[in-house]
Amino acid sequence: MSCPFPSPGFCSSSSRCIPSSTSAGVALDKKLSEKQTTSGHRIHGLGQAFRNSWRRKESEQKATKKSNSLAGMIEFVGLIKVNVVRGTNLAVRDIVTSDPYVILSLGNQSVKTRVIKNNLNPVWNEQLMLSIPQHIPPLKLHVFDKDTFKPDDFMGDAEIDIQPLVSAAIASESSSIKEPMQLGKWVASKDNTLVRDGIITFVDGTVKQEIALRLQNVERGVLDIELECVPLTQ
Repeated sequence: MSCPFPSPGFCSSSSRCIPSSTSAGVALDKKLSEKQTTSGHRIHGLGQAFRNSWRRKESEQKATKKSNSLAGMIEFVGLIKVNVVRGTNLAVRDIVTSDPYVILSLGNQSVKTRVIKNNLNPVWNEQLMLSIPQHIPPLKLHVFDKDTFKPDDFMGDAEIDIQPLVSAAIASESSSIKEPMQLGKWVASKDNTLVRDGIITFVDGTVKQEIALRLQNVERGVLDIELECVPLTQ
């Protein structure tokens, strides 16, 4: 078969003719394919770079949050267990009686007992626990009368310096003494609210202190509590 196109660049030597438009199309398809492949690699590279950048940013944000969290943390030296034992001769806030409960505060922490209805001599015997900050604040106690349709009524407060108890507990850790003994005391006087001396004792491997306090800023009332200090090294 003879080729109608005389130029040898457009026809094979043995068989049929290949139109120039077909060769041009193949070449064009190849170039487009190469261009698309190059563009695809470029887009993939941009996407990968974006993902890597986002991951780095996310990691930096997490690291910043962790750093801020650590910066805001408070160092603690131990735990204090507070057994709110009883109240005696508490103030009347509901005609002839009260519904008392106690709130304990140590620094920014606060916990409270249950409410005991219609009782001026409540017995809670309720154990509450607080963490002791490195810079030891006083333990504060507030007594309130629970009300339903109006704010709770104030029934007095008190404050305890727990530094001597904590110091005795830390000192007892390095001691080899096992038998019960007195480690110190908070002496009752006219300058404080103690009903009697608050003795610090070492019994059964624990450091405790029993305290009876006259409530302040109220007409009457006494609160009995027991403290136990537990250093974090235990």
